[in-house]
Amino acid sequence: MGEIELNKIYNEECLEGMKKIPEGSIDLIVCDPPYGTMKNSLKGAFKKRKDGTITQYSRREHLWDTIIPTEELFNEYARVLRDNGRIVLFSQEPYTSHLRSYKCGSIIQFNYPMIWKKNNAGNILGVKKAPVNYFEDISVWSKNYDYNNLSELRNYVRELKNFIGLNSSEINKKVGNYKFVHFLSPDGLQFKIVPEQTYNQLIEVFNIDKWKGFKPYEELKALNVRHPRIFNIPEGQKFASNVLEFNKKPGFHPTQKPVDLIEHLIKIYSHEGDTVLDNCMGSGTTAIACMNTNRNFIGFEMDETFYKKSIERINNHRVTGKQIDIFEV
Repeated sequence: MGEIELNKIYNEECLEGMKKIPEGSIDLIVCDPPYGTMKNSLKGAFKKRKDGTITQYSRREHLWDTIIPTEELFNEYARVLRDNGRIVLFSQEPYTSHLRSYKCGSIIQFNYPMIWKKNNAGNILGVKKAPVNYFEDISVWSKNYDYNNLSELRNYVRELKNFIGLNSSEINKKVGNYKFVHFLSPDGLQFKIVPEQTYNQLIEVFNIDKWKGFKPYEELKALNVRHPRIFNIPEGQKFASNVLEFNKKPGFHPTQKPVDLIEHLIKIYSHEGDTVLDNCMGSGTTAIACMNTNRNFIGFEMDETFYKKSIERINNHRVTGKQIDIFEV
């Protein structure tokens, strides 16, 4: 992992920190980046202290919500994420529309939206100006493995067709069925591997096992799963909903997320032993969720106060296995 160690949070600006992560070494990115909404809401606003006195929010208490430059962020995401890896980001409007409409070439593709439905409102400072907000947006992207149509499996099929010396229609006609339609279209969007029994028909009819570039079916399967796009149905359920209902809990950080919500997302989009990046770690929820689900994590947190709280919380969790509610972020 080069200069970066697994299962560690770094107190530094994430765009600089991510440059130290080796290319293609991250399986999943889960992050709650600054939305740029609370920064404006808190500026000039007042709060009540525990002793009952009234004071304005400090400059530090609203500057943490400064938006990260989108182009730089997604360029680093595209570099560190493995092929077919996922990006899961929390947001609120208008930042949500900005993120979903951003074009990162053909490498990073927006997949679909979800929402986190909370049990209480989040924007109480603006209650007299707009409806209170009981949900947050979740957006899912993936790194396109075949964005340039040069995957090993596609190349193999191109060379296989050259060996046979026929076009796709002629091959299907000679075999007597159209089971190879997508497999024999290596430049198509619906390209996919065929079942072993179907592949064996090519061996029987065209003697492709005599070709020097021939690969047994097990090798084709290995090529096909080397870069899996993971989607695990939650245990005990028949499907995964796009409305995630998890109770919001009191915490140290202004935009805390429940640990069980992050665990839910991690389980859907990664396997045990995978490495999860959270480049805005807050007070460490993603790290705790990774520890609970047997994943590795890498995190960055620029705010020194939040960073120290996250280290304290994680160290406590490693020793006791218990969470400190006040640090739940």
